[in-house]
Order: sequence, then structure tokens, then C-alpha cells
Amino acid sequence: MRVVSALGGNAFVPAGEALTAEGEHRFARAALAHLGPFLVPSVEILITHGNGPQVGHQLERVERSIGTAYPLPLDLCVAQTQGELGYVLAQALSEVMRRRGMVRPVASLITQVEVRADDVAFHHPTKPVGPVLAPERVSELRSRGATVVEDPGRGPRRVVASPEPVRVAETEVIRRLLGAGVVVVAAGGGGVPVVMSDGETHGMEAVIDKDHTAALLADELDADLLLLLTDVPCAYTDFLGPRPARVGLVSAAQARALTQMGHFAPGSMRPKMEAAARFAGRAGRRAVICDPAGLESALRGESGTTVIPDG
Repeated sequence: MRVVSALGGNAFVPAGEALTAEGEHRFARAALAHLGPFLVPSVEILITHGNGPQVGHQLERVERSIGTAYPLPLDLCVAQTQGELGYVLAQALSEVMRRRGMVRPVASLITQVEVRADDVAFHHPTKPVGPVLAPERVSELRSRGATVVEDPGRGPRRVVASPEPVRVAETEVIRRLLGAGVVVVAAGGGGVPVVMSDGETHGMEAVIDKDHTAALLADELDADLLLLLTDVPCAYTDFLGPRPARVGLVSAAQARALTQMGHFAPGSMRPKMEAAARFAGRAGRRAVICDPAGLESALRGESGTTVIPDG
């Protein structure tokens, strides 16, 4: 059995708590403990993760160190936070397996994900990144061609493109590691966005949705199961309205229809439902959306949201 599991980046920061290094380790150990049944040698498992809060803090450091340290472009910030959380998750995985009496190698990969240079997203940046900006920084960034918009309730923030992932550069490496029994952590934060031009690779100022990359990787690896673990127990229709209702078992077509009806928030549950429908569109696959604590019952169909092939 081959499984791809995606951990939400915001899940590393419990509601009402500040992001800390120790908190990351604590969450990783707690969340991955629920993946214990998938860490047995008979299961090939790849773990991806979000890194939105970590990238935001890294950009905050960049802003505060202007004039005293060399600046970091966004693609390097994504790569650095991939390394940070890959290290945290690798440690937690080894600990969870030791507690279960298992010994398996773990590898964490800095992962590049190819996007198209002509993706329409580059003409319409929408993804907020980094800290709220001081007025002088707004002018400076705009003079350099960056897009800055008002983030409601917060203030001016930079926004970047969120292009669709096309290809994961390290897919074959991941495939070989999984086949060798290695538990793999890869494609953190959706991967480092790159484009290919004249045989060369160039990093891009963009953020790829990690759920879309997880679905792409699961498809490229011909996985059996896609787990999208987040900080809510399932998807809901009318989530913030007067009559929220759990989305339980649905077909890929039903998931797409509910998404097109506008039930799921962009940047939140919408990409998860899109990813689940995309992956579960072929026979023999299923995708599950739930929180880590509800994983066992979600796999039994008693909770969570499960997307299966049509028919």
C-alpha cells in the first residue's frame, strides 16, 4: 500500500498560541502518532506539509535584517522552511516508530516543483505572504514591482502568485526511496516553485498550494490513499453560514460540484476538496480529509470527509 499524507501548516500552531520551535516539535509528535498504523514496513508512506506560518516568520526576519544581512528571495525562504520542518518531522517520525518498536529509515528532501512561467496566476497575485508592512516598505516593494494589498483586519501585505504545480523534480528519487522502505518527508509548503528555461532552473517568487502538490505527487507515484490532515474534523457546506453540514462520503464529481457552488473557502478547504477530487478521479483510489485525532474513525467512514471515484 502506498500513502501520501499532507499535514496543514496552520496545524503546527494551535489556535490562540504563538508559533515556537518547541511547539513545532510538540505538534509533530502528537500528529504523527495518529499515523502509527501507516508506519509499518508493509506501507510505503510519503509525508508532505504546509509551511505558511514559518515562511511568514522567515520573511519577517528578512524585513528586520535589511541592511545588516543579505536579502532572501521567497523561493529560498520556502526552501529553508522545508528544511526546518523536514528536520522536525523526521525526528518525530523516528520517535513515534521507536515507541512502537519499529526501526525504519527516514529521509527529508528539499523538493522543487515546476510551474509554468505563463501561468495566469503570475498576472493576478492573490496569496498573502510575510508580515504587515510599514508605509515606507510598501512604497519600496511596489517600486521593485511587488504587489501589495490591504489584508482586511491586518494591514498592507505583500501578495504573490499561487501557480498550479506541473511536475515534481524529485519524484523518481522519492519513488526509489519508498521502494527501499524509507519513510519520506518531501514537498513541504507545496515545494520550491521553479521554472525551466533554456535547460536551466530558476526559482520563482510564488507559493504553490501544498494540497495541489500532494495530489500531484500522489498521482505521479500511483498512491492508493491521499490523507489531507488539517485542523478541522471534516469539510462542511455552508461552513460559516447558519446551517453548516458535514460532507461525508462523496464522489469526485460531487466534490467538484460542491466546490464550484462556492461552499469552500479559497486558501482553506477549497484546495483540499480540489486536490481530493483530482486524486480520487481514478479507480482504486480514495482521499480522506480530517484532523489527525479523527483519522482512525475517518478511515472507518464514521467521521471526516472521504472522496471516492465516480460510480
